[in-house]
Amino acid sequence: MDKLEYALNTIRNCDLCEGKGVDYWSNGEDYDFEDCICNPYGIILDDDGDVIFDNGLLSEPELFATMEAN
Repeated sequence: MDKLEYALNTIRNCDLCEGKGVDYWSNGEDYDFEDCICNPYGIILDDDGDVIFDNGLLSEPELFATMEAN
C-alpha cells in the first residue's frame, strides 16, 4: 500500500472528522476549518470519499512510494 492510499484510508475511517479530513466551525457569522489530526497532508475529501482538495500533493512522487520501501 502506498503512502497516499494509506493516508486516504486513514482519513476515510476517522470518526473525528467523519471522513472529510478537516474539522469545521461556524457560529452564524464566522466560518473556519482546520486539518484533522488524521490528516498530515492537508487533503480534503467530499461526502463520497473523493479528493476535492489535495494541496498539490497528488503530483508528489514520494507519496506513491510503498511504505515498505521507506
